[in-house]
Amino acid sequence: MKRLILIFTILFFAVKFSNAQETNQLNWISDFSKAKEIAKNENKPILIFFTGSDWCGLCKLLDKDFFESEKFKKIAKEKLVLYKADFPRRTDLISEKQKKTNQELDKKYSKSRGKRVFPTIIITDPNGKEKSYLESYNYIHDTTRHYKMLDFILNK
Repeated sequence: MKRLILIFTILFFAVKFSNAQETNQLNWISDFSKAKEIAKNENKPILIFFTGSDWCGLCKLLDKDFFESEKFKKIAKEKLVLYKADFPRRTDLISEKQKKTNQELDKKYSKSRGKRVFPTIIITDPNGKEKSYLESYNYIHDTTRHYKMLDFILNK
């Protein structure tokens, strides 16, 4: 009987913990046109994350250190529209439409700086006009520059 109670207790907390994790996920919009529409309707800037999700080590670190932090999640839910411009090596990770859109965004937002650096964060106004950008990341796990950029854009 004690064993049965222990098993049910473990299952209860496992289900409760997994549900809590699911409700605290970021809402990455997979269609840039829709992201712009939402941004216009809610009068929010768009954060575009240029990443190589399946091959870029620094992108994965930034994702873990910055985007998965509770501080960022709170800011994002209240003040940002998120779009992930992914450039994976595995072609099945994104649709052809997303691939084409991401290439167009890459051309548009990297034209002044030349070639794309991964990871890159671009923040635009609701119409897609670039307001700020931040390239690369480092192995010391310092996201200070990223939060300064958000503060600069969100507190104008």
